[in-house]
Amino acid sequence: MNKKLHPLAVIVQAAKYIKDNILPFAFLIILQRDKVLTYWWVGLIIIGISLFFAFVKWQTFRYEVTEKEIRIKKGVFKKENSFIQRTRIQSIQIDQPFLFRLVKLARLRIETAGGTGMGAEVDLPGVLMKDAHELKTMLQAGESFSVEESPERKQIIKTLKVPTSRLVIAAALSANFGYIFAGLGVLYEYVDDLINPWIQDAYEQIVTQSILAIIILVFFILCIAYILSIILYVIRFGNFMVERYEKHLQVQYGLLNKSSLTIPFEKIKAVTVEEGLLQRLFGWGAISLKVVTSDLEQKVYLHPFLKQKEITEVFSEYLPTYRYLEFKPNVVRNYVWYKLSYVFITACIAAVAISFWKVQLVWGVVVILLATSLLTWFGYHQGGVAMTHEFLSIRSQFITRKTTVMQRRKIQDVKVKASSRFWEKGCRHLIVSTMGLGSSYGVGYLPERIWKPIFDKATHWDVKKE
Repeated sequence: MNKKLHPLAVIVQAAKYIKDNILPFAFLIILQRDKVLTYWWVGLIIIGISLFFAFVKWQTFRYEVTEKEIRIKKGVFKKENSFIQRTRIQSIQIDQPFLFRLVKLARLRIETAGGTGMGAEVDLPGVLMKDAHELKTMLQAGESFSVEESPERKQIIKTLKVPTSRLVIAAALSANFGYIFAGLGVLYEYVDDLINPWIQDAYEQIVTQSILAIIILVFFILCIAYILSIILYVIRFGNFMVERYEKHLQVQYGLLNKSSLTIPFEKIKAVTVEEGLLQRLFGWGAISLKVVTSDLEQKVYLHPFLKQKEITEVFSEYLPTYRYLEFKPNVVRNYVWYKLSYVFITACIAAVAISFWKVQLVWGVVVILLATSLLTWFGYHQGGVAMTHEFLSIRSQFITRKTTVMQRRKIQDVKVKASSRFWEKGCRHLIVSTMGLGSSYGVGYLPERIWKPIFDKATHWDVKKE
């Protein structure tokens, strides 16, 4: 029987139309703020048009779940029918952004193995949370369950919860606030007319002063961004919980935007242990999963923050199809100078360009050069690779040290490359790829005794235990 989305989905969709086109209107309002009340009726027209298109989309959208497939019918002028086999489902994600929570709805997205990477193959943006969980229970990420064979009857084997205190520490040690600078830049661009003149004058006076004043200004901005990054991190990953079932994981997190993701063990392409610069100093890290999804920028965390000594235990308890490999770095250590030469050349070009604008800032380039050189030096020496009968592990490091473990049977491609000078000496840069976009992992340079067995045999996996 064909079903519609919930009627309140019209409001959610209309709000999305307005949000996606709000910046041009906001810019006009800022420029003509004295005439906002005069042209209030324009806002009503925009809301009316958004509601009309949202209603038409809701009226023409149908979905149906049968024993073998999911059927989607939509479109007004251009009809579109989609039939997705349930056995092709890779993952099921339930999100509840803030606006959805206000109207007590959820968004269910389904990814398949044949996805293009441009969006979820099934997107139901407006169903009751109860219905979303019932659909997820029925589908269970590609397994052909009937309604009577509900997987929810299967018991939870393990449950992992991350307390808020750990999330605060994780955010403090991550120092991952680049996106906040982007947000501040956009805000400044569109509300420049609203900034008080005395703030602008103070900024110009500081910039024209000594290098010390500029450093103080930068430090102040960094502190604000750092505090905001902690708050946003906790909001994003609050109430983080992982439930392990017999054949899949259930990952849930979020304070404002709630997310729930079902991940079958068979669909995990790789597992990465991430250890940031500050995290390593205090013995912490994180574990993320690589699953084929349309949202390539989103990381699926198994654990956002845990002690390094807990990594092996979490692998064994929550990833029965994977094993964390401990190994020593085995790159060719002398070739770090090759990587440092690129850093030095880039820094020289930047220093020359900046000297024509403000020569005092060249010292900043020197400081960045020294910091980058140290990170490159120590990071390169941490690189390495290890292979067993079933698994391949690759470690690379710049600021964050990443150790990726993948099953050999899921490796799609192995490549080696090198400059002509290194090629003659038998050293290679190794690149291994699994299924899906953005699934390539590289390390180098490696001596021939290390890279050649992997290049020759990595895709010929052996089920025998060591």
